[in-house]
Formats: sequence, structure tokens, C-alpha cells
Amino acid sequence: MFLETYYSFRTDEITYVLDNEKYVGGVNIYLQIKEGEKIIESQEWTVPSVEIDTNIIKVGKTLVGLRAFFLKSGTYSMSILAVDFNNPDRKDSIYYPLHIAQFPQDRDAISDLELCSSIKQIPKDDNNIFYKNTLEVIPNASLLYGSGLPIIYYYFEAYNLLNEPKTDKYIVRTSIIDAMGKEVFSTEKTKNRVNNSSVEVGTVNTTTLKGGTYVIKAEIIDTVKKTSAVSAKRFFIYKPSQTDSMVLLSTGASVTGEYAVMTEDEIKYEFEVATYIMNDAEKKQFSNLIELDAKRKFMYDFWKKRDIDPMTQENEFKSEYMKRVSYANENFTSAFRKGWSTDRGRVYIVYGPPDDIERYPSSYDAEPYEIWNYNSLQNGVIFIFIDRTGQGDYRLVHSNHRNELQDETWYSKIKKAR
Repeated sequence: MFLETYYSFRTDEITYVLDNEKYVGGVNIYLQIKEGEKIIESQEWTVPSVEIDTNIIKVGKTLVGLRAFFLKSGTYSMSILAVDFNNPDRKDSIYYPLHIAQFPQDRDAISDLELCSSIKQIPKDDNNIFYKNTLEVIPNASLLYGSGLPIIYYYFEAYNLLNEPKTDKYIVRTSIIDAMGKEVFSTEKTKNRVNNSSVEVGTVNTTTLKGGTYVIKAEIIDTVKKTSAVSAKRFFIYKPSQTDSMVLLSTGASVTGEYAVMTEDEIKYEFEVATYIMNDAEKKQFSNLIELDAKRKFMYDFWKKRDIDPMTQENEFKSEYMKRVSYANENFTSAFRKGWSTDRGRVYIVYGPPDDIERYPSSYDAEPYEIWNYNSLQNGVIFIFIDRTGQGDYRLVHSNHRNELQDETWYSKIKKAR
């Protein structure tokens, strides 16, 4: 599968130094893609910026780029570190879980929806990284529109259009849904099935939309079966004159909703229970935060980028994760620790409920222990926990999961000393 990664920086956020009557700056980027613990891609490069007029730097021109990768279908993670070329203390990082799914071959399919700041037809230009399918497609990596950029340009590709011999037409529908789930814009057109694939582009004028968070949805609809292939993406509209703008990641605006009223202790707890799925860069980033609002925004961003369905109000990933935390607290809390922080709690939260649990109570010569079985995880995985204290504090002593504690002599640990 073909994966494109877009990035952008503003010149007013970069440190410049004067060099031969020119102001020189840039950003060093370090990117890694992992499959589990295995590094699949590791790249580093510099995005240069040279300006003569300091006014351009102050206004804030945007530097945009992309990197492309070929990945087989599977589950990956991507981490990106950006460091100011002239001031290494200024840096930021981001982490994304990636699920690369194979396109279906037996029905209409649709690519990811790319939101852009500009799309125009140009002559073929193999030296232009933004050239594809006769078009120059400039991505808007910030996903921020409104003041200064009112027009959304969008691009996607449709596939398998000739796999429906009984249907000679299909509908291309684009819609925008606001934060309350209300459709506030839609457009559609009917097209003939001429080629097996098609490039679809369009625009949406956001002038009449209020500031806030929205989802844009693209659909390929079969005119006979009424089935559809769907792609959706969240974006933001910022209008400084309005006070009802919601979370605007690129502007650093404050977070509204549940996070706006969370206390220091509540944020700390949510961070702690989420550390099981955080990478080291995210943990370090949070540890460096001092202001409560910055911590609130961090946790909002953390869950938002793991949202598996931006079309819905609910963040399903977070809801499922916190349900597991609650279950762990209710069922695995011991005299020493809250359930989420126990070994059984961690395994339950990270991997979900086991397919089967074998429970062995205390006996004359053995401590109580449990064996958890996960039949579909890595072709069958077990976790073995022992309660050496008799207080319900079961500790993990062995697993055949490749990333967990392994001790083939675990059985000797359950024997009571005589």
C-alpha cells in the first residue's frame, strides 16, 4: 500500500540567523515507522528556509512537504521528531498508530481523503513532489481553515469501478458534519463507470461555517445496490472574531469540553492509566509540561489522534480503553495497588479480556495462580500470574508473548517453601 505523510512549518516559528545578507533557517526531521518493535523505515532530512525580507518571516509563510512509503497491510506506528536547525532546544514530536488495510477487490473502494490548500492542473512535472495524476496537489497538513484560507480543496481516488457489471453509474457525494453530528453541507454528482479507477477533486467554501471542529466525508455510492465506500477526515475552522471555536490544534487555542474543567489530579490520573500505550517521546513531552492547560491539551490530543472513527461524536478508542481501566479497578484492585496498575490490570487493559482463564487456588504445596489464554493473539498467547502474598496481588511471572516477561521455569515459583 502507498502511504503519504505530509508536514508543514511556519517561518515565524523557526529560528533564523543572518548569513551573507540572507536569513537562513530550517527544521531537521527524524521519522521512524515500526511494526511492533521492528523498525521498517528510518529517515532523517532537513527542510531549509532562506529569506531576504524579515517581514516575510514575521508574517509566517508555510513550508510544506511530504514523504511517501510502500507498506504491506498491517499495524504500524510512526514517530516524527522535528528540531529547529539553529536552536536544537526548540523541538516537537508526534506519534501515530497506523493501520494499513488492504483495499477490497470485489467492490467499490476509496482512498484516504486528502485535504489541501490548493489543487490545480499543471503540465507533467516529475521534479514536483506534489504532482500526481495531471494535478499539483498541495496538502494542508494543519487541517486548519477559515481566516486566510476559506476554501477547502479535497482529493481522493476511487477504485474497482468496473467490478459492478450490472451498474453503469455511481454517485460521488461529499458532505460536512459539525461537532453536534449535524450535516451542514453536501454536494453530489452522478458519473458513468468508464474506467476502473477515477480521481475526484472538489472545493468547499467555509465562509458561512462557524469556527469549530468538523468532519468532511466523501462517498462513492452504487446507484443500484445503494452501497457505499466512505472516507472521512476531521478538520478545523478558526475565526478569531468568534468565541465558540472549539479545539484548534494548530493555533494553540485552549481546550473546551470535558478537558476544560478537568483538575490537575484528574489529568494526572488519565495520563498515568494511558502510559501503557504511550511511547517514550509522549511520556517525556508530558513530563516537561508545567501549566494545567498545556496538560489538558496534551491529553486531548493524545486521545484524538487515536480516534478510530472521526465521523462520530464519541472517541471509540478512548471509551473502550477507559472501560477496560474501570473493569481492572473493579476486579483486580489489591491491598497494595489500584486494579489498573496491577499486572493483571495492565494485561487486561492492553490486550483486552482473555478468551479463557484457568484459576488454581492455594494448595498444600503451591501458591494460588492464574493462566490467561489469548487464542488469537500471536497465534496463541498465555500470561501466568502468581499471588505470593495471599492478598490478591497477582504478579506476572511468565508469558510467551514476544514483548512480555518470559521465564520457562515459572512453575518452580509457585511452590511453597517447606
